[in-house]
Amino acid sequence: MKKTIRLAAMILAAVMTMAALAGCGGGSSSSSGSADSGAAAKIGFVNEANTDVFDNTRMTALQTLADEVGGYNIEYSDANLDIQKQIDQANTFLSKNVDILMLVPCDSDGIIPAIQNANNKGTPTICFGIKANGGDFIFVGSNSYDAGHMQGELMAEMLPENAKVCYLAGTAGLEHSILRRQGFQEALAEAGRDDVEIIEDQDAQYTKAKAMEKVDAWVQKYADGKGGVTFDAVVAANDQMALGAVESLKGANILKGNNEILISGIDGTPDGVAAVANGYMVQTVLQDAAGQAKAGLEAVDKIMAGEQIPGNEIMVPFVNITQDNVADFQ
Repeated sequence: MKKTIRLAAMILAAVMTMAALAGCGGGSSSSSGSADSGAAAKIGFVNEANTDVFDNTRMTALQTLADEVGGYNIEYSDANLDIQKQIDQANTFLSKNVDILMLVPCDSDGIIPAIQNANNKGTPTICFGIKANGGDFIFVGSNSYDAGHMQGELMAEMLPENAKVCYLAGTAGLEHSILRRQGFQEALAEAGRDDVEIIEDQDAQYTKAKAMEKVDAWVQKYADGKGGVTFDAVVAANDQMALGAVESLKGANILKGNNEILISGIDGTPDGVAAVANGYMVQTVLQDAAGQAKAGLEAVDKIMAGEQIPGNEIMVPFVNITQDNVADFQ
């Protein structure tokens, strides 16, 4: 079992390296996963933001697998968190008569017109990782509620009585931002931890820089007069924000690698896993980029074969990584 998990982690790390080499620029590029491009499924992929570590990792994993398997011609574009740009890019792919439109929505409400345009044209649409709030689509991804719930379960176990928690939320309006927060809060309630107080709940837009700004301000606001702070934990809706909290608290000489402040993130990025191993974070919840890529191509295959996908979704489970099992993911 350990060998299997460790191999999966090595594959994910390799994909991350490829993503970094691929760069984070905008625009579009195309690549065929098949020597016989005439028979390949023509896919238009509109990413949320290539600069987002997990978005880029998942996109790279998709192309890597497509190249290995063959039979796919995928053209990419980067919305860079601009919903109007994303709609325009989706419509451009529709004008090219792609077989399938694949989207990572940067706004769950804002993307609806693009999906409706695809529905009207009869182009099957896959929402990858993030659900839209309307239109007909297949969802491929993970249940973000589960990730937040895992965070709440661990915090319920580890937090002292009457603990104070600062929460770094993801971008407002995205379904997974809502679900991760909800899962976290409900897990605390289910554990009977009504004594835990969430003293801050702020949107850091899934970025490390924004998270550092927020936590820098909290360090000043909640200084205990002894070189520390009066809050006990920072729970973040992704690893980038959790790592921003780590950097801020390390810079203030509060965090020294002994879990002085309990920090939790989501995604299971290599940097997040390393932070858990080094005692700066107590948890990261792995979102399986390679697993989602595989599920994405499974959805494409079923659509192209005219098969039904039960419930119009393919779900890939999250995996909890703590200091008890982090060695299996290094």
